[in-house]
Parts: sequence; C-alpha cells; structure tokens
Amino acid sequence: MKLRWQNFEDQVRDVAAHVFGRPCAPRRIAGRDIDGVIDLPANQVVLIEATVDHTVGKNAADINKLVSVRNALFQENKFARCMFITKKNPTPSMVNNGADNNVEVLGLNQFAADFIEYERYRFARRSYPFGSAVNPESGEMDTNKYVPVQYLDKKFNKSYSHKDIAEKLLSGQNVVVIGEYGSGKSRCVAEVFDEISQEWGATFKFPVAVNLRECWGLEDADEIIRRHFTKLGLEDMRASAVKAYNRKAVIFLLDGFDEIGIQAWSSDAEKLREVRAQALSGVQDAVKNSGNGTLITGREHYFSSDKEMMTSLGLPSTGTIILHVKEEFSLEELLKYFQTTGIDVTFPDWLPRRPLICQTIAQLSDADRGRMFGSAENEAEFWDRFIHIVCERDARINKSFNANTIYDVFISLADLTRTKEANTGPINQRELQEAFENSVGALPVENASVMLQRLPSLGRVAADSADRQFIDTYILDGLRARGIARLIDSDEAATQTALAKRWSNCLQPLGQKVLALDASQRSGGYLNLARKAAESTNRTIASDIASSLTRMPGQAVDMQGLRVVDAPISELDLVDSQARNVHFSECTFEEVILPTLPPENIVIDSSLIAKVSGASSQKALAGWIKNNDIEEFDSVRTMRRIRDAGLNPGHEILVVMIKKVFFQPGTGRKEEALQRGFESGRHNKITPKVINLLLHHNIFGSFKGDDGLVYTPNRSMTQRMQKMLDELKSSRDEVWLAVANL
Repeated sequence: MKLRWQNFEDQVRDVAAHVFGRPCAPRRIAGRDIDGVIDLPANQVVLIEATVDHTVGKNAADINKLVSVRNALFQENKFARCMFITKKNPTPSMVNNGADNNVEVLGLNQFAADFIEYERYRFARRSYPFGSAVNPESGEMDTNKYVPVQYLDKKFNKSYSHKDIAEKLLSGQNVVVIGEYGSGKSRCVAEVFDEISQEWGATFKFPVAVNLRECWGLEDADEIIRRHFTKLGLEDMRASAVKAYNRKAVIFLLDGFDEIGIQAWSSDAEKLREVRAQALSGVQDAVKNSGNGTLITGREHYFSSDKEMMTSLGLPSTGTIILHVKEEFSLEELLKYFQTTGIDVTFPDWLPRRPLICQTIAQLSDADRGRMFGSAENEAEFWDRFIHIVCERDARINKSFNANTIYDVFISLADLTRTKEANTGPINQRELQEAFENSVGALPVENASVMLQRLPSLGRVAADSADRQFIDTYILDGLRARGIARLIDSDEAATQTALAKRWSNCLQPLGQKVLALDASQRSGGYLNLARKAAESTNRTIASDIASSLTRMPGQAVDMQGLRVVDAPISELDLVDSQARNVHFSECTFEEVILPTLPPENIVIDSSLIAKVSGASSQKALAGWIKNNDIEEFDSVRTMRRIRDAGLNPGHEILVVMIKKVFFQPGTGRKEEALQRGFESGRHNKITPKVINLLLHHNIFGSFKGDDGLVYTPNRSMTQRMQKMLDELKSSRDEVWLAVANL
C-alpha cells in the first residue's frame, strides 16, 4: 500500500487537520520548532510533536519543548493544548510522563480515533455478511478461505487482483466489478475492504463497505452511511462517519447495484431506464461527492447497456475501470478452493465450475457428496438442490421476496423460450411482466420489479437492448424439465394450452435427467401426457418425455407402443436403458448413443441423426435403426477420437492395439510402441491383460526382436477385427465382451 506522505510528521499533520477541521502546519514559536500547529478560535492553539523514536529520552525532550512553548504562549494570553504523537502506541511510562506535564501522549491510531473510531467499525464490519458472500444453505457469513482470482478488463485485456483494485481506489479511480450470480462479486468487496482497511492508519482513508440491498429508497450518500452504521449497531458512530465522508476520507465499496428496488414496473424500455437511475440516486451522490475512488459491484446484465450503467451510477467515462468476474474457476483455482475447504471431490465433467456451485458442494454433507458425485453420479439431484439454493439466495435481498415465486417465474420464462428461434431468448419486458402475472396473478410492483430485473442467469441480448435471454443453459435446461413436470399436476385447461403450442427447443441431456428423476416416481402420469402430446401440435413434449424415460437405469419402463413422430430430440442415450416399446419416426436427433445389446422393441426410422455413438459405420447398425440419414459415426482414426468415443479403459486399449497391429503400415509392433500412451493410471494395469487376451485368442502372434517382443497380426482375423471396430459398443465379439470384465 503506497503512503500518501513523505514522512511521519506529514502524516500526523494530515490526521490532525481532519481531527480538528483546520489546517495544521509546522511553525517556529518562541525559538523552538514545532512539528504541527493548529490555530483555534478564542486564542486557543494546538501544539503537536510527532516522532517515530519511542525512547524515553525522546519522549522527555519533546514534552519539555511543548511545555516551554506553552508557557511562552500563555504570556501572550494564548492557551495551548499539547500533544505528543508516536507511530506506535506509547508505553505506560511515556503516557504517565505526559500526564504529569499536562501533555497528551498518543499513538497515531489512538489520535485518529478522535476523528473516527475506525477500528471499532472495522471489527463490526468483518462480523457482518458482505452482500451475497454467505453460506448458500444458511445465509450466514461465508467463512471459507479466499481463493485469489483475477478480474478482467476486457477493453485492454488486462487482469487485476483484489490488491490491484485497492490501489486503484486509493489513487482516486473508480472501479466497477460486474459478473453473473454466484461469481464472487461480494467476496471481491470483502477482500478489497480487508486490503484497504488494515492500512487505514498509513493512508487515513476509510473504506466503508455497504450492502446496497439495505439501502432501498435512500437518495443521499449520508443517508446510506447512517443506514449502514445503524445496521451494524453503531448508531453512536453515525455522526463521525458522516464527518469523515464530508472531509473526503471515505472510500465507498458499494455492493449490488442491482439489489436496490425500483418503485414501479414498466414494459417501456425508456421508462424503465429512468426508474432504474432514480433508484440509484444515493449511489450517484456517493460517487460524485466522496472525493475518492469508489468500488461498485452488480450483475452484468442488469442495465440495458454499459452506457446506461455508467450514467445510472454517476460514473465519469474517464477514470473508471470496468472489470468482469470470471464466470468459472480455472482448474487451478478450483483445486485450490477445494483444498482450502478440506474437501476431496472429483469434479464431474458435467458440473460448471462457478464459485457458487463450488460453495454449494462445500456445504454438502459427506453422504450427499458421495451420492451426487460418487460412482453413480446424480447430476439431476444436484441440479434440483442447486436451483432451490439460487432462488433462496435471491429471496434474501428483501424480506418480501419469496423463493417459491422466483422459482415459478423462472419456470414460466423457461417455458417461454421453448418457442424462441434462438433457443435462449429473447424475452422482452412485457414477457417478463406476463411471466410474473402468470405465476403470481398480479402485476409486478416495487419489490417484485427489482426481482424481475436481476433474475439469476438472465442477461442482455445485445449491448443496447432491454431484452433479456438465458445466458446459463445449465439452469435453463433443468427449468424446462420442471415446466413439463408442472404440467403433470396442472388442470386440464393448462395442459391443453401447453399442447396447443409448438415448441421448437427440446430438452438437452441435463433436462432429460432432471425430468427422469421426477418421472421415476410417477412414470404413468408422464406416459399419459406423452400420448396426448404425440397427437397434438406440441409433439416436443412427447419426445422430451420419451427421451427422458430412457434415462432411468435399473428401472424398466414400458412405453406401451408410444409413437413419436416429427419431433426434435437432443440426445437418446440407450446405454443403460431398460425402456421398451417406443417408435421414433421422422424425428431429428442430435445424437443417438447405442447400447451394448439391442433394446426391446425400440425403433428409429426415417429420421435425421447428426451423430451415432457406439458404432463407427452404417453396416454396424442393428435392424432397429433403419432408413435414417446419419451424418457422423464415432471415429477411431486417432487416439483422441478413440477416447472421445466414450469407451471404457479396456476397450480404448483394445481398439488402439488392433488399429496399430492390423491397420497401420508395417508387419508388426514392438511392445514399447504398442503400449505407448497407456503408461500410467488404470490403463497401465489393464494393458498387459488385453495383450495376453489377444495372444490367447490367437489374434496376435509374437516373436523376440532385437529390442524386446514384437507383436504381429493374424491376418485371418482382419475381417473380424474390422467388424469389431465398426460395431464398437454394440459388438458381441467374445474378445470385446471379455475385455469388458478386465
């Protein structure tokens, strides 16, 4: 932290000027040099000596000097208050020596406390939650150790740490930190506060960290200060805090510009901009009159444009840095986070690395973590828990907010996107209003308005657009599934309304899993809805249900001859499925994942399939997949493509070895070349077993070369090996089946 003064005497004089509200300057009086002199009304004078020398001798000499000058001034009918200020707190003997001579002996921080008892505030603030930096389950303060992250200035492609932000604020620059829900904005405020507040004695700048959610309806900076100190139980410090603000000694750290309520909702974009700006008049006053740099945080897409954000916050176009919080941890940050929380978790590939998600994982019990991230990962169960945490977290902004209302509005908006050409939006302001009305039965006013403006995972469509779209498909996909689940409990009128629509955007794999989780308890109700949907305009409901019912491993599902025609399906995963009796015709599949054994009475015909996984060519397909237009099969041409095919380690090794020995140039492969790429981990243990199996079945031969064993192909097996590579997961070759058990 950079010092503001050339020496300690300058620092003391600056503090004294704040304490007494008058200039403090060195002066020679009665032939003696005094470090600081302040002239007060009624012939009163303050005399100050400042020193970094804590010896008794220095203490005695300066006290004698002050007494001598005081006596001289007394002869001129002037009354002097004498103060001896040390860099560190003085010893009891130094204090007593001063008291004997009617001289106040104080450490610098003790002296500064006459201006504001900042240490008292600092302790109280660190004991009070910083915005949304709380335990996601309980709402209590987040006590996890901070994992340092970088904040990005996209304009200049430059990264900043929280320490860099602190330096910018001390130099008088404004900083805006924006990011999505749960990305760590409030934690950034907490760390910047710690960085500046621990050095307040060296800078005489006092960071005041305010949760803007507690400042609804406040129009002036001093009102914000008074409300903030009252929230902390420091009512007696309000006057001194306002005094510090008026003396330009406060650095505002304002968390959550999106959490201040607007007074009324409007579907008119221009009117909405006006009411947003009006709600932030207190923030504008703080920025304009603090005389220091200000840190402000909020959700990235709350405003319709960056220009509106700057205007509404009262920020100048120059001297302001806009930083973005990274939406996800890097792998290094992720590992460090879990290391600091003492949790050993293997992070699933499907789970986003967002800080709030990691924090949610940290709060789970060991049993819950084992169930959700163990060998039988339950992605849907984690999503279900996470979405409720997101809604409860947003509901904490204001006591009138309700987590269930937020959840219902979410589902209505997700349903709305089903018909959108761009999948995730756009959603205009009127549609936002209608989603609220459909969920609550009333128009949004005041408290509800701010809720709609800052819904998690909704972002701007474009830089200058008031329209919103879902920017987090992880949340959107699960919400769409919950929209179908809600239909199961709806009345006939609501069901018919949904069936009359034409949804173009189907569930993705996560949504299918979320729906399957609910359907596992009441599959009959879902089949009834699917049959109705298959005969309606909205055949996407039928395809969503059918593809979801195939995702219930260990649970046999008879779809009773359900026929899904001309509907979109993102992924049909049949690997562990026990579903049967369903016919897909003229559908559009993004991917079909084949099972090891042919399913029971499942047919896919006359459809467009972007990719088939589990087979590498048309001739490997079974008869239940027929007359389809298939764009891509699994490729096993390279090691990377083999691993992307989703094979288990044993089958990866088998495929690679067959390709090397049978289908690459040469008469054989040295043992070292054959095992290359499988030297570590589980592969290393399985590799010798696969080789022995191939030798046992007379697929490989071997001889001893100059540098060890060389493995050769049994050319009579070439056609058999090609068939195995074509069929992959659907292969019934005895060697393929034997490798599955290694």
